[in-house]
This record gives sequence, C-alpha cells and structure tokens, in this order.
Amino acid sequence: MAIEVELKAHATDWQLLKDRIEKQKDLAGPLCEVKDDIYYCRTGEDALFRLRLEQSGPSFSSLQGQVVFTRKYKQMHQGIEVNQELEFCCEAKESEKAHAFFLSLGFEQYIRKTKKGYSYTWNVDQSLPPLHLELVEVGTLGWFLEMEFVLADEEKVPLARTFLRTVLAQLGVAEQQIESRYYMHLLKNQTTG
Repeated sequence: MAIEVELKAHATDWQLLKDRIEKQKDLAGPLCEVKDDIYYCRTGEDALFRLRLEQSGPSFSSLQGQVVFTRKYKQMHQGIEVNQELEFCCEAKESEKAHAFFLSLGFEQYIRKTKKGYSYTWNVDQSLPPLHLELVEVGTLGWFLEMEFVLADEEKVPLARTFLRTVLAQLGVAEQQIESRYYMHLLKNQTTG
C-alpha cells in the first residue's frame, strides 16, 4: 500500500504562484486537469470512500481520463497528511454505472466536489520520488496549492514532511496558509452551516 505525504495551502494569488512554480528547475508540466469527486457514506456517518472522474491533458479542451476508486486511511500531523490508500481504476465511461452501483448498495452521497487547475511533477531531491504539485480551484472554497510525495518506504516520511515545508517556503507561501482540514469537511460545513 502506497503512503502519501501531502499538504495543501490556500493560494491567495494563484497566478503569481503559478508563475513561481513554473520557474523551478527540473519541473514537468503543467497539465490541465479536472477532478470530479463523489464521497460516499452510510447514513449519518462520515465519508468512507471516493469515486473520482479524473481527466487531464495539454489543455482544458482536450482532456482524457479514468475513474479512480479510493479508500484512505488518514492521519494528520501539524497540517501534513500521511495516508495509506487502496485504489483501483476503470475507464471513464463507467463512472455513472459505478455511482448507481454504490447507491444500490445503500451508500449515500456525502459530498461532491470539483477541482480544476494545473498539475506538475518536480524532482526536488534524489532520495525521494518526484513531488506532485497541483494548483487547483476547489468550487466555492477558492484556490489551493497541493503537494504530495507517494512513498513506498515509511522511513522516508520525516524527510518528505521536511521537503514539503521547504518547498512551500521556496514558493513564497506562508505556513499560516496551510489548511489542515479536509476539503470534504470544509464543503460539508458550507452546506450545513
């Protein structure tokens, strides 16, 4: 099971941040991306898993994608998530059937969200896998910078945490901009008050 070490931060000036990201060495991207997520739960409970229609491409008019099913085992430490994930994929054309299948099993839609923006891959250090960055607009929540390492080795988690904070500072984003709450809870709070 892969281990994700990630953080997200509010991007108050997303265009300035996009320029800063794209000036970095050893950076691949941007790719345009749209991610439509549906989180499912049992009645009265928190979300259990997610169905994501994930599309990317060189422009927003030429996107291709797939459906990604995800179950996360989450931990949060000082604004940085360390998650273990179970994931599998299928063709994008199967998303409506998958949604109907989950509803037929008695699961309810907990929350729906759409992220639209730009993704990058950055080789920040040889001892870590590439850093995945996304600069995305999340519906009514605004713009965010997301950064993530996907690790095979749990021993590298402390190093990955350190690099996330280092890159955040390098891009000129203040630590106070880190958002430790999950999007689904932020969105749910907007709908329930």
